[in-house]
Amino acid sequence: MNDLTPTQASDIAAQLLQVQDLLEKGEPARARDICVRAVALAPENVRAIFALGVALHANRQAGDAAAVFLKASRMDPAWLAPRLMLAKCFEAQGKTKDALSVLRQTAEAFPDASELWLLRGSVERKSGDDVAAETSFRRYCALKPNDPDGLNNLAVTVRAQGRVTEAVAIYRQALAAAPTSSLLHANLGNALDVLGDTTGARAHLRAALANEPDSIDARYNLGAHLIREEDTAEGVALLKPLVGSCPERWDIWTNLGVGLLALGQFEAAEAAYRAALRLKPGAPETHYDLAWLLLLSGRWREGWAEYEWRWQLPNFSSRRPETQAPLWTGEQRAGETILLVAEQGLGDAIQCVRFARLIRERCAKVVLSCPAPLISLLTGTAGLDELVPFGDKLPAHHAYCPLLSLPRIFDITPETVPDEAGYLKPRGAIPPHLQLPPAKRKRIGFVWAGSADNKIDKRRSCAVEHFVELMKTVEADFVSLQIGPRAAEVEGQDAPRLILNTNGLTHDLNETAHVIRQLDLVIGVDTAVMHLAGALGRPGWILLPFSPDYRWLLAREDTPWYGSIRLFRQGVNGDWPGVFSRVNSALTNWLRRSD
Repeated sequence: MNDLTPTQASDIAAQLLQVQDLLEKGEPARARDICVRAVALAPENVRAIFALGVALHANRQAGDAAAVFLKASRMDPAWLAPRLMLAKCFEAQGKTKDALSVLRQTAEAFPDASELWLLRGSVERKSGDDVAAETSFRRYCALKPNDPDGLNNLAVTVRAQGRVTEAVAIYRQALAAAPTSSLLHANLGNALDVLGDTTGARAHLRAALANEPDSIDARYNLGAHLIREEDTAEGVALLKPLVGSCPERWDIWTNLGVGLLALGQFEAAEAAYRAALRLKPGAPETHYDLAWLLLLSGRWREGWAEYEWRWQLPNFSSRRPETQAPLWTGEQRAGETILLVAEQGLGDAIQCVRFARLIRERCAKVVLSCPAPLISLLTGTAGLDELVPFGDKLPAHHAYCPLLSLPRIFDITPETVPDEAGYLKPRGAIPPHLQLPPAKRKRIGFVWAGSADNKIDKRRSCAVEHFVELMKTVEADFVSLQIGPRAAEVEGQDAPRLILNTNGLTHDLNETAHVIRQLDLVIGVDTAVMHLAGALGRPGWILLPFSPDYRWLLAREDTPWYGSIRLFRQGVNGDWPGVFSRVNSALTNWLRRSD
């Protein structure tokens, strides 16, 4: 090291203090210039060299800074800071392997340096190695127990591996140490949301915003949650200001579009989606949401094309067949077999199986892989040569196609839907236990709830009490067609005109079809049962939320999918009483005409 006079040494120390002050003020260029002069005066002063590296790094000169930190680490091997900064510079340059190599070597020399394990876990996390990151964060937490930052990073990594319940426990431990942390409340709220704890999620997301009212992320997280949980107006009110302050956030635009669509503000929703796609053209979530809007508004050609983005969604629930065969795109395949896959719900399969006969015109054989409850019902359907329940070995085939891709392949528009009345028919004879007694009055089937897994189920399903009240005012007999976890809700209700509850009596949709064929009318919310009524050609009234599933279009009482179906729509979001008031009047008129 150069010999410095006391005055020079004092001058360098003062310059390094000034550098620190400038960096804190956000003036890295001035700090760098001072460091350059200090190093020129004392080229062997490791503190001055380190300060130059810090200034270069702050000035976004990561490559130059890395060379400086490497020099400093060699000059003073017992000093940890230059090694950590060297790793940070490599990471800033995208040289993750080099950063991890430095950190691994450093861990051998400084195994008890907590900040080393925190940085190492962060780099491993960004590199996609969550398992290694978890190990590093656990080392950090062992060295610094109950440190909120370390616990938060550990919880994030644990959740990324799918262990959400464990992550929640770690977030709670961190919050005990930092109860006003907006970040921790937000992360815990989002994790509880995944677990279905809506009440807990909302409480913590609100706490995140209360603790940091100016936080864009806290406002966004709460707004997106409220929109998902159908508190749409409040969610939209939270997100709207954010697109002004953060116009570059595609995710804010997308979630705002979801909320606006649910509120019926279709033009504004489309504008929000398209703004998001200008920012991130490859965002599958936005393309999928735009598809819904386009299909709902009748622009099916563009909508079906956008709907293909569903396969890019990271959490999309549809089944992908275990096949090496290519995707069928509509071409002629004479002498070959095409495998169809019922990728989504039972209602979707019933709706789109009508296209099987069109496929059969272009190949030698059509096989459908579908849920077991559909097998008996769909056996013998025009165009289907073989049906295979999910889980069974697939027969040999030359190409495959998901059912919901068929409308795009056949260029289906609202004007060209092939609606063949009664294209499905129940197989076999009516099982004795499902044979209804001789009719004394008109017989009406009803269903009030769909699958809870559907993304709009909170708005599309209603309370059974609405139907119970309807029974009390209408001179008809009623049959509950409800299946699934909510089927028991009708039990114990004051419903003297309920002549049959099929819960536990029907074992597949073919048996449900036998019941429907004995009814005069089926009334229900948007479920597979209503698709079945339409496919059987039986009269049905579907009760729709204000912002319905895309297939039902807008502002019309009929549907191109089923000629026997009539639609009743909410005029105001959530107004089921208004819908049932109109149903009551329509039903009274229908019964009067039927006498």
